Amino acid sequence: MLNTPIKPMLLQPATIIPTTDNYIHQIKFDGIRTILHYDRGSIKIYTRHKNVITLQFPEMKNLRLPVQNCILDGELICFDTSDGTPKPSFDDIMIRFQATNQIKIEELVKQIPAHFAAFDVLYLNGSVEVSKPLGERLSLLEEIVTNNEYISICQSYSDGNVLFDKIVDLGLEGIVSKHKDKRYHLDSRPIDVFYKIKNYQYDIVAISAIRKQKFGWVMSKDNRYMGMLEFVSPVEREAFYKIYKQLIIKEDKEYIHLDPVIKCKVKYQCLSKKGYMRSASLEKFII
Repeated sequence: MLNTPIKPMLLQPATIIPTTDNYIHQIKFDGIRTILHYDRGSIKIYTRHKNVITLQFPEMKNLRLPVQNCILDGELICFDTSDGTPKPSFDDIMIRFQATNQIKIEELVKQIPAHFAAFDVLYLNGSVEVSKPLGERLSLLEEIVTNNEYISICQSYSDGNVLFDKIVDLGLEGIVSKHKDKRYHLDSRPIDVFYKIKNYQYDIVAISAIRKQKFGWVMSKDNRYMGMLEFVSPVEREAFYKIYKQLIIKEDKEYIHLDPVIKCKVKYQCLSKKGYMRSASLEKFII
């Protein structure tokens, strides 16, 4: 298991926050889900898709843990402090993730340092820990990790609704609710174990173009580009394609440009630093 890529347990999406005492609640950080392997001071970092990204995050080599070896589940994040309150920035962590030039990587370490928020331990000193209940695994994690500039333990809260309200106020991604008595299931999305409750945003946009090579509708608002709408049900696609030809203004190699008279309500995760809607999905057409 150690130094071998593994697929982590995934979260069940939910809209209702569990309120029973056997659940704890944590901030859902907007970063890269990461499995960190520590072996006598040596670090290997894998994404949940089993890709090695150790070279992109050389600052993680500074980690020193009071164990021989362990595997930690967590989130690699970069903080944006431009508005005074540090907030996870998906744009920044993707800049770090996509960097391949070693000189550029070293520059980025100084400009936008990464941080590992640990929320679970899967392996410790030669022993696989996934069969233990979450409460025991969190106790082990507290023995392993001392918070510093490179790593910290994701804090747990007892009241999920209070935490979610705070997340909404801060404009963060959402929360995760976890059953304290449940084991960890590798490469699975089990029911009644971990839930994610996202702080989705909603807005009205116009459809101003159709992308040709890969499905996507260009969203605009007040004549401003707002991103690409890629999550649309087959029924709604069919309804749109019955009428779009009447709205064509012009075409080029990449797009069919439309008169932006068709409006729709969309759900999205957050705005990028450029103001684009991230992971937008169509809720309904506005008639």
